[in-house]
This record gives sequence, structure tokens and C-alpha cells, in this order.
Amino acid sequence: MTRIKPEDMTTLQAASTVKTVAEGAVAELEEMSVAHLINTAANTGEYRAVYSKPLSAALKTKLEGQGYTLTSPAPMAKLGDETIISWDKAE
Repeated sequence: MTRIKPEDMTTLQAASTVKTVAEGAVAELEEMSVAHLINTAANTGEYRAVYSKPLSAALKTKLEGQGYTLTSPAPMAKLGDETIISWDKAE
């Protein structure tokens, strides 16, 4: 991800530049948040974790590509607001 360098923090950047930086930051922070959730659950002997925010399509694809199973919880939950991420069937 490209970030604005510390020495450029007081320099006005083009809107397109900061938009690209912001989009990259959101994606990176989402992945870091999910990774922390998964790793913490695994360290406590769990085989699944519930992410309580909508997952981006890109991160869903990445998780499935790494062998995770993604499911929605009970019908009471809003569609897409929560995702159960499990790894108990991983090879």
C-alpha cells in the first residue's frame, strides 16, 4: 500500500492521490483486523471466528483462496453484516 510519506504530511496532495491512499488503507486495515481476529481465536483453541462487519469482496476471495470457509450466521443477523470465518475443514 502506498502511504503519504511523513515529510509530505504538510504538503497538499492531489485529491486522486489521497483517495488512492485512503482506499488502500481501508483494505489493509480490514485485512489486519480479520487476521488479528483469526489468529487470536486460533491461539485460544477455536476453529472459527465471527467478524461483525461486512467483508469486502476482495478479502472474501483471499480468505477462501487460503482455505477458510465463510458462512453467514443465523437468519436473525442482517444479511452480510456478520461472517463466520472457520478453518476446521482446512487441509
